[in-house]
Amino acid sequence: MSDKLSLGLFDKLRSFILIGAVFWGLFVGNFFSGFSQYSGLIVYVALIILLYSIMLTTPFWEIARSFKNIRFMGLSWIANFVIIPVIAWILALFFLKDHPAVFIGFILYLVTPCTDWFLIFTSMADGDVPLGLALMPTNLILQVVLIPVYLLLFAGKLIPFQFSAFIETLIVFIILPFLLATTTRLVLRKIKSREWTNALFDTVISPIQLFSLAIVIFAMFAGQTKIIIDNFNTLSLVFLPIMIFFILSFINAQTFSKIFSLSYKECALFTCTTAARNSPLSLAIAFGIFPNKPLIQVAIIIGVIIELPILILVVKLLKVVKTTVYIKAAYGS
Repeated sequence: MSDKLSLGLFDKLRSFILIGAVFWGLFVGNFFSGFSQYSGLIVYVALIILLYSIMLTTPFWEIARSFKNIRFMGLSWIANFVIIPVIAWILALFFLKDHPAVFIGFILYLVTPCTDWFLIFTSMADGDVPLGLALMPTNLILQVVLIPVYLLLFAGKLIPFQFSAFIETLIVFIILPFLLATTTRLVLRKIKSREWTNALFDTVISPIQLFSLAIVIFAMFAGQTKIIIDNFNTLSLVFLPIMIFFILSFINAQTFSKIFSLSYKECALFTCTTAARNSPLSLAIAFGIFPNKPLIQVAIIIGVIIELPILILVVKLLKVVKTTVYIKAAYGS
């Protein structure tokens, strides 16, 4: 993965493709009610493919390097896995306490930081991409470990769940994709070079992730059309707290960057990793643990769909910060 990344064509069209999957799913679900008997299996397989593709590009070998800048890493871990979950819980209590399923979906969406996509926006904002690469594996590992803790703390009394269901979900959607991805890497590197393998992944993984996510969204909406339409007003309640979160996220990132004297490159990375919440793991966990609560999954999808334009705005704001704060400070003006 190169230090300079940008939004490819599919990334630029991401929101439109996912919104299209929503409407196409609602259309199919409304006119072909029999599709619902297949939707669960389609979601199941597409989620495994989605998580497999993420495992292929997660540099687990970078874990050791992450401890070389423990100051930045520690700040990122505290922000992503302590401060943001508390903010998510407070916002959910204030806006969604009367709607348990949407409450839990909102929590799951916010407590799982993006595992890889945040690097594109870090690069676009001239942030520290190599340091971000070292952050990727711990972002994934910590959310796997902490999701059951968040569920027990913030949502266990609203909709109880079986811990055995989490273990099963972990095996199917985390361990299995990890083993498949590890095997794929070993085989490809034995047949071809590391450079060839990385170039292949850089080319094909992003479209695979996007279209497998689109298939997941299509199948979920097609399989649960009536429930989603009947609860449209309830689901719409999630928009405002999500927007408030992104505003608070940006303000918090700039405040912490100033307090801890982060360089601009570190500030840009910190801002992007604490803003980007696009982790398919939250969707897989919701589907695995709460298969009969589609509103949880749809609440997560709402956040995923609106995130792209917000992150593009974050990049533009970061460039303003770079000019008005860091460059002026460097010249003593």
